[in-house]
Amino acid sequence: INPAVFTTVTFPFIFGIMYGDVGHGLILSLFGVRLCYASAESKESLLGSLFFARYLFVLMGFFSVYAGLMYSDFLSVGLNLFGSSYAEQPQTPQQEKDGITEFQLNGAPYPFGVDPVWHGSQNELLFVNSLKMKLSVLFGVAQMFLGNCLKIANSINGRNPIDLFFEAIPQTLFLLCFFGYMDWMIMYKWVLPIEQMPASDRPSILNTMITMFMAQDNKQPLYEGQAGFQNILLLVLVCCVPLMLIPKPILLWQAFQRKQLAAQVRRAQFDDLELQEYGNSESETLSAELSEEFDVGEIVIHQLIETIEYVLGTVSHTASYLRLWALSLAHGQLAAVILQKILLPAFAAPLPWNGLAIFCAFPLFALATTGILCFMDVLECFLHALRLHWVEFQSKFYHADGKEFAPFRLVTVLTDHE
Repeated sequence: INPAVFTTVTFPFIFGIMYGDVGHGLILSLFGVRLCYASAESKESLLGSLFFARYLFVLMGFFSVYAGLMYSDFLSVGLNLFGSSYAEQPQTPQQEKDGITEFQLNGAPYPFGVDPVWHGSQNELLFVNSLKMKLSVLFGVAQMFLGNCLKIANSINGRNPIDLFFEAIPQTLFLLCFFGYMDWMIMYKWVLPIEQMPASDRPSILNTMITMFMAQDNKQPLYEGQAGFQNILLLVLVCCVPLMLIPKPILLWQAFQRKQLAAQVRRAQFDDLELQEYGNSESETLSAELSEEFDVGEIVIHQLIETIEYVLGTVSHTASYLRLWALSLAHGQLAAVILQKILLPAFAAPLPWNGLAIFCAFPLFALATTGILCFMDVLECFLHALRLHWVEFQSKFYHADGKEFAPFRLVTVLTDHE
């Protein structure tokens, strides 16, 4: 199954998570639209190589705008589209002296994305970092699960039951029972009224995962019956490892023995004279089958390496998706620094010099935004998205077994169908 069909959506989406900003995403998307309307002669120009990625630029900009709306971020300024769900509370004398303003939730939550009241708050980084870190893990596990589903589909399409039942399905169960369960706890905790619980009784996902694998008693359970359910998940995890390791070499050895036995039976049915009547091709086929060798040690070592690589890779690949959080944080902080150090001081200049300051500061702001955020950061996010698809995603199903890769093209699909 060609993964390019899925990659056309997942690649710009992963890019948008790292580059999430409505303003910067609009600039990137408009650049892609401009390339779409470029003439054929422009292919030979300086930007000719970018012409073939014009639709990719449009999609990357679109998903950057989507992620920016999710972050409520427009050029590092909070985007208030629906009105904040938080109301300002009266200040105490001490809060007024310290310059602290307290906000409390008043009514329904913000309809979409992060409430803009978080922008500029003292605990903004603490809240946004926690949110983006969890989102990066959620999206990462979802993409790796898609890769495992493609491996299942490839095993079914290739009619390979050994790979299906002793590689693809156990690997998928291992991922779901480990990080899939952690993702479920993240989403369940989001809808749990944690604020109404005493501080000593509030559950911790990190502590829950530690107690699960250490087989210890969790004193702050997230839900009823958690210990029993986690024991079942742990049992499935433990059973998946030998299931990935042991049966496949044995079954491959048995299949080889059956193939050798069938070749010997076919050889015994013909004497040399009768075999010559079928031609040299039949004789060469039987000779090749009988002379074929099967190195059990090599197969066992290969399967051992595959199992260890997948088990450890599940952890390392999930941690690798934290780059979504890191690059999104870096993008937001770079945009904030450019705004606060270049443009805002010009707005704060006294009259009548503020007009001249803005006139001089805006070109510097535009130059820094274009050069750093719309060029260097785009390239950085592009490369990281490419790495996540090549290593973390495609390693779940791709095998370099010598088959030529056929890129997805509608013209080819329609021609073959006709």
